[in-house]
Amino acid sequence: MSKHENPYPGENNTGHFWDDEQDLRELNNRPPRWYMQAMMVGVVAVVIYSFYYPSIPWFGDHYKGSAGWTQITEMNESVAELEAYREKKFAATEKAIAESSLEDIIRDDELRTYAVKTAKTLFGDNCAACHGAAGQGNAGFPILADDDWLYGGSLAKIEQTIANGRKGNMPARMLGITDAQADELATFLIETGKGAQGNPNSASKALYMSKGCIGCHGPTLAGNQMLGSANLSDSIYRFKAEDQHASVVRTIIHGVNQGHDPQTQDAVMPAFGHSSVIDAVQLKKLVVYVHQLGGGVPVAPAPKKASVSKDPKYTPVAAKSDSFADVVVAAEANYKKNLAQNAAWRDTGKMIKEAKKSKNVALAKKANAQAVNALRQASVALTAGPTF
Repeated sequence: MSKHENPYPGENNTGHFWDDEQDLRELNNRPPRWYMQAMMVGVVAVVIYSFYYPSIPWFGDHYKGSAGWTQITEMNESVAELEAYREKKFAATEKAIAESSLEDIIRDDELRTYAVKTAKTLFGDNCAACHGAAGQGNAGFPILADDDWLYGGSLAKIEQTIANGRKGNMPARMLGITDAQADELATFLIETGKGAQGNPNSASKALYMSKGCIGCHGPTLAGNQMLGSANLSDSIYRFKAEDQHASVVRTIIHGVNQGHDPQTQDAVMPAFGHSSVIDAVQLKKLVVYVHQLGGGVPVAPAPKKASVSKDPKYTPVAAKSDSFADVVVAAEANYKKNLAQNAAWRDTGKMIKEAKKSKNVALAKKANAQAVNALRQASVALTAGPTF
């Protein structure tokens, strides 16, 4: 065996070559000084950070760090900073939401859009678990995205539902209905709900009439929103199930919210207005959000405001002071304007005469107020009133 010799003995290489020509070889030089200095700075930084931030795990706990920093603290500070920014940026809009009626919020494009966008998270946190992320309704809970409402889909009714909650009620085995009768009634209701495609047995309607169903759901099966009773004629079920017939039978036999029956259907809506979960402004936003999901009763346009004429002949003369003389002068001037517009009130002139005779400043003020009101009415009506 030939002895391996390093062809570059004075080069300070390791003797390890990467190719047959021995051109690529591994040297044994020291790292650059800047590299070593940077490494030492890193070592020192690790030591400093280890004391400043939480680091070393001990038995059952860890070193807390001299800064007292935690990820939770940083997150809370960031959230507080974000909330402060939002509060400052949207303070005027939030105030407008608080001071506006639900109808005015719906009519205002900016307020409505803001309410819907900001309520999306509120709905996800408080409502989506039961009603679905888009209001489509999870199993056993109502759909909010259609126009089929148990208690009504107006803004006032939606607000009442969210604020005060709802608790359904239906007696179990109404008037002693038997299992066979419940099965027959369920078939009648399901077939009726199919409309033209259904084939309800007309004889079965006698069960509906005689077992008390008509009292809540009405003669046409359309339900009663005052009672929160469901519409039974539209195939939209409060307790939707794969086996809908079995679900309807269960409701008939075991009722709704009958605490004594373990198989009763549960139908309870929490009262968010009586809790600390949401505040009054957030409640308004949720009402608008639910209304805008698609099934809310349309809001009528705002009534047109009466236009007030700016014609000088309708402008009241102001009294220069509260003295009797100045008030009477103003009252007489305004009364003359009333007469000119054929809008004078019956007793204004009489009160002025009596005030001048008795020097009664209170009566003079009353006569002047009456004359001013007559001018304001005339400025809105823009038509002559009756002559007295």
